[in-house]
Amino acid sequence: MKKQTAEVLTYTTNATRENFKLVHFWADGVATYTPPGHWDAIAAEDFVKQNYSEVRWARNMALLNMAEMDAAIVCWNTKYYYFNPRPSQMNPAIKTLTGIPNFPSYISGHSTFSGAAATILGHIIPGRANDYMQMAEDAARSRLVAGIHYNKSDCAVGLDVGKNVGNYAVQRAMTDGAE
Repeated sequence: MKKQTAEVLTYTTNATRENFKLVHFWADGVATYTPPGHWDAIAAEDFVKQNYSEVRWARNMALLNMAEMDAAIVCWNTKYYYFNPRPSQMNPAIKTLTGIPNFPSYISGHSTFSGAAATILGHIIPGRANDYMQMAEDAARSRLVAGIHYNKSDCAVGLDVGKNVGNYAVQRAMTDGAE
């Protein structure tokens, strides 16, 4: 925990323009639809390009949002089971690049949502699978460089949990008769 807190401090005291850009892209702002809605917007933009029918579009959005809801459930159950402090609670010298969420640190919600979304979207549009996973990794990284999450325990675990949730959604997609 001490090493991970020191890593967060290093990022926040050496913030770069790129890190600010990354943080603000994934943070969206107060009272926005982030992060599941952010992924819905990404999906919608790509679904338009695929020229999906209304039925296919509805199925795809249902699969994505079922995965996001499952990600939310597992993430918040984990947060309130372990109740881990935020990095700035461990070291007051850490000044975040964004606000401090009013819920526990472990596991990262953005990472969990993003891992799930990237996995199911990669199944729906396989040609973009690598792009989606890169976006998920960027979303997770944004929380580390913002100073609100630890890297290995919060972000990496959140991505892994999200990918597992996404894989469950892919299994469901493969058995619903619409493939």
